[in-house]
Amino acid sequence: MRLKTILIVLSTAVILATSGCSIKPEKKAVTEKEFTSAVEEIGLEVKDDTKTYSDTVGVVTSLYGLKEDRSESYMFFVFKTAEDAGVQYDILRIQIGDTEAKNKFETDFSGTNYSVYKAEFDDLYYHVCLVDNTLFYGSSDKKNKSAIENFAKKLGYD
Repeated sequence: MRLKTILIVLSTAVILATSGCSIKPEKKAVTEKEFTSAVEEIGLEVKDDTKTYSDTVGVVTSLYGLKEDRSESYMFFVFKTAEDAGVQYDILRIQIGDTEAKNKFETDFSGTNYSVYKAEFDDLYYHVCLVDNTLFYGSSDKKNKSAIENFAKKLGYD
């Protein structure tokens, strides 16, 4: 009887320990101000592009920073709802994913309140991250990939 109790306790402990390892913490959605500050820190000017996306369902704000040579692009959207943001995340993921290319590499993962999609092909890199009702979309040529990755990490959108 004692051995049975020990086995039950150990089994329960193992189940709890291993299930806890797979839980991903929530990400914090950044504000327009935080995005603007981060873009300005890397020496780029932030522009408001909200009017361009006035026909996109749920867009409240659209901001971007773009390198002069267009080698790096940083876009940030705030939507009315997380559902609206999720729809746009899916559209971007599908549009990028449907691009035919050789040597294509994609990753896609999600947590409680976020989803991240990354793709590399044809000397291009894409990083799309959804957190609550916000969306970050970064793109660059492959040689500037680390700039996009570092930026996303700084925002917590990695």
